[in-house]
Amino acid sequence: MVSRSFLLSLAAAVAAVASVHSAPFLTAPFDYLAVIPAPPEDSSPAGLADLDTVLQVQAERTDKEIALAKRVDGQSPFSFGRPVLGDWFRSANLPRTAEIMRAADSEATKVCDAAKSHFTRKRPYVRDLAVRPIVGKPGNTSYPSGHSFGATVWGTILAEAFPEHAAEFEREIHKAMWGRVIAGAHYPTDTQAGMLLGKAVAKRMLENPELKKELQEIRDETAKYMMPEGAPSTAKN
Repeated sequence: MVSRSFLLSLAAAVAAVASVHSAPFLTAPFDYLAVIPAPPEDSSPAGLADLDTVLQVQAERTDKEIALAKRVDGQSPFSFGRPVLGDWFRSANLPRTAEIMRAADSEATKVCDAAKSHFTRKRPYVRDLAVRPIVGKPGNTSYPSGHSFGATVWGTILAEAFPEHAAEFEREIHKAMWGRVIAGAHYPTDTQAGMLLGKAVAKRMLENPELKKELQEIRDETAKYMMPEGAPSTAKN
């Protein structure tokens, strides 16, 4: 027969795991309107330039650019970080890192989704049928770019965990931004807004002592893979 003390210990352990992220990283409502302006009107010079850029990029995109656009389309925090940290940077290798990044991503995404719902900008391919996207057509609105936002949140948090790679993460953010324009899924101003909002949200999160503590957990978990010998690359994401 299972003892009552064992059951109580088990319940406490389960509760501890379940409550790891019970406290939010964003401890107050985030005012996205204070960070990004409204998108340009379609008929404005900036709005016309947005569409012209998408069409010009579409006419000249190379196989390498197409590959980038498709990689970015299916990006996760781990596929985002691998070009910088190495093939070992996978969720299967780093369960605690995966949990922390998933919690931060889930919370941050709510801010971006709220902004999208507020601005309701039409996607380039909805506005002009001459735009031919090379990725799936998202069903939500265009501004700000969610992929650019997500990459920026991940990159900013990872740069805090691994400051020696900050410049490389910044380059990956801009690759993600450009990949969405190449894909025909976003205007340049969408991606710029996504980047600005992502930085603001990530920096607010990083002011939270809880996330600062969890960054050390990420460093501890990844330490063995940061050695010069590298790490096994057989694990699946």
